[in-house]
Amino acid sequence: MATVEQNEAAARRCIDLYNQGNSDWVDICYSPNAQWIEHPHLGNPHGHSGGRDALRRLSEFQISFFPDRHMTVTDMVAQGNVVVLEQDWQGTAAKPFGDTPVGTVEKSRIATFLTFDENAMIVKHEDYVASVL
Repeated sequence: MATVEQNEAAARRCIDLYNQGNSDWVDICYSPNAQWIEHPHLGNPHGHSGGRDALRRLSEFQISFFPDRHMTVTDMVAQGNVVVLEQDWQGTAAKPFGDTPVGTVEKSRIATFLTFDENAMIVKHEDYVASVL
């Protein structure tokens, strides 16, 4: 089993890779059998879920609409094989997105629960979007 410190480092690395602006972070950080859930929220009342492929597709979609998207970790707590992150997400719309015109800065506060396997790879990812700022 990976140590708490290894899981924390893997979570930070995942966020750093996410912020580089491509979708490679998914294949680098997630186990092939990973499960991903974004619970319903104001900005997406249906939520999202799926495996690594679904998360990669969402990442590619985000990049196309919000190429400057960025995640800032504001707090992190780890115990055993679980790391909980509080994060601020921000992105500027590069093209129209629903009722959102180009140039709009979108912001969200997110609580993320990451479960790691023995190799410090993510096997479960749950997002709770606490607010759309």
